[in-house]
Amino acid sequence: MKVAFTTLGCRTNQHDTAEMQVILEKEGYSIVNSSETADVYVVNTCTVTARSDYSSRLAVKKSLAINENATVVFTGCYAQLNSEDSAKIEGLDIILGNADKLKIAEVLKAKLKNNSLQKRSGLAEIYMSDIHADREFQTLPVTQFQGRTKAFIKIQTGCDESCSFCTVVRARGSSASETRENILDNVRHAIDGGYKEITLTGINLGTWGMDFHSKETFSSLVEDIANLNGDFRVRLSSINPMEIDDHLIELVAQHEKICPHLHIPLQSGDTEILYKMRRNYDAKQYKNIVRRAVDSIPSLGLGADVIVGFPGESEESFERTLRLIKELPFSYLHIFSYSPRSGTKAHSFRNNIKNITKKERNLILSDLVKEKAQLFYKSFIGKKVTVLIEERKQADGLLKGHSEHYIPVRIDAEGFLKNQLVSVLITEIRKNELVGCLES
Repeated sequence: MKVAFTTLGCRTNQHDTAEMQVILEKEGYSIVNSSETADVYVVNTCTVTARSDYSSRLAVKKSLAINENATVVFTGCYAQLNSEDSAKIEGLDIILGNADKLKIAEVLKAKLKNNSLQKRSGLAEIYMSDIHADREFQTLPVTQFQGRTKAFIKIQTGCDESCSFCTVVRARGSSASETRENILDNVRHAIDGGYKEITLTGINLGTWGMDFHSKETFSSLVEDIANLNGDFRVRLSSINPMEIDDHLIELVAQHEKICPHLHIPLQSGDTEILYKMRRNYDAKQYKNIVRRAVDSIPSLGLGADVIVGFPGESEESFERTLRLIKELPFSYLHIFSYSPRSGTKAHSFRNNIKNITKKERNLILSDLVKEKAQLFYKSFIGKKVTVLIEERKQADGLLKGHSEHYIPVRIDAEGFLKNQLVSVLITEIRKNELVGCLES
């Protein structure tokens, strides 16, 4: 039987999907692309924004448009938080909670035994364990990340923070860390599988090890991974500012296998808004941490998340955010217009911002970061970067990949170089990418 996956949202979801694929392949299922005809479609959902909710529901329709008789499984954070409503989605058969993803083979086996995966009428079946119950967190070794040249290694899940706008605690439960031994084993499996870039993922990545009886530091784990044998590089996914210690900055700055790239969520540059968001830092602390990283790490690729239009965000509040972003050398931003999320503290906040104001502020920041990105890109002209080749674009025939700084790069070169780390001399900027040629 054929199974296809659609994965929305974060890199942790990418790893969760890969784990489910490993389990199903062991049971004899064949994994195919989401655009192909399959007997089972699995939608691994996201609920970070209203748009994510919509995309998650739309994925069900797209799957059934390919095969109206297929069994459709809905899992992930949207499914976790909206199981009763999700069960009413037309054509949906199974709701699988975040704590139950690794039971997917058992669930499908039971359904196959009962009715050969035929469509059923009425509400979808819900399999939902208590995400907040004490649980042993353990990940599976994965050697295939479908359609991807990067291995996403989940080292941690859940979050103990209480940000007023966020649903993650409800969707993923409290923070839990994988053991150092299992993580290193999973990384070795990925390296042996031929992956040249290892991306460490987690819901609150930098808190890895804090839940152990004898606390361990995230930076010490990064060092152990980077010191493994093999031809690969390490990239960190999003890490909160207060989890960035001096040792981590030193590692990123000096270890040749660690990408000089940090994604440090900002959310707002106004301390009062950060307080309302219940973030665990203020604007000055954020600026100091980022400055320390920028001053220590040569050519640091720096990204952040920013929310505009949070309840009570005045013109003065937004100007402080704008000013802070101008002062720091961001190479990209993920900008979100605030949307109320049911079940969060901020859902009941007053002083909501008009949608037109959110759009205006979003556009202002988008235009600003485009200028900053261009300045960053220009600094690489005439210099060498290391690019992981991801694909060859059909439109122009050029190879495409990302540099260690997380800059998109296109290369005019012959041959099949996918999933190879190559040295590229940058010659020009074209739109929002760098262009270069292979170094002989």
